[in-house]
Amino acid sequence: MITLALETSGPVGSVALRRGGQLLGERVLDTREQHSSLLLPTADALLQEHDFAPRDVELWAAGLGPGSYTGIRVGIAAAKGFALATGRPLVGAGSVEALALEHGHDGAVAVIVDARRGEFYFSLTVAGQTIVPLQIVALDVLPGLVTQPAPFIGPEIKRYEARIAARLGARAAFPPANAHPRAAFVAELAEKKFVAQGRGDEKIEPIYLRQTTFVKWKG
Repeated sequence: MITLALETSGPVGSVALRRGGQLLGERVLDTREQHSSLLLPTADALLQEHDFAPRDVELWAAGLGPGSYTGIRVGIAAAKGFALATGRPLVGAGSVEALALEHGHDGAVAVIVDARRGEFYFSLTVAGQTIVPLQIVALDVLPGLVTQPAPFIGPEIKRYEARIAARLGARAAFPPANAHPRAAFVAELAEKKFVAQGRGDEKIEPIYLRQTTFVKWKG
């Protein structure tokens, strides 16, 4: 199976190409530009590098976040366009789940993503098993959720390291740099999901655990 995945949930995006369960290539999107202007040419360049065209892709994948709501929708829209144009299936995969897959290995891993309003998207896995499912939390509740030592990762984890360490002490470890969801692991998750359900997703939407509030302008 040839899979191309788009991940645009955070400030650092990426595009990845897999064939037969192996990563062929991955390109990081330049954060100085908008994902929308870089996504399509980056995907096209990656395909050309490996002598493929969009019609050769057998599965399209998109990271669903949570993260930047606008960024996620850009990635989903691009993946939907590719899937529609080529008549191939499309599968969405969680960006937090992709981070946990990359960094979890055999131990524990806690993922933190800024949810604004002083809150965070949080999940905890141990050896690939979900211990605390993805939810929105405040930092003050972490001591009740994390009962064993775990590395904390996320796109802005260095920004919150001191505040997490103050609450958890030795239970929290931190990587030397921020960790961003990668399209390579979005693609791996999407392939597993596609095999399990035997088809593409009928509908994919961003993972957003809040109700979106719109205020009608009274002009």
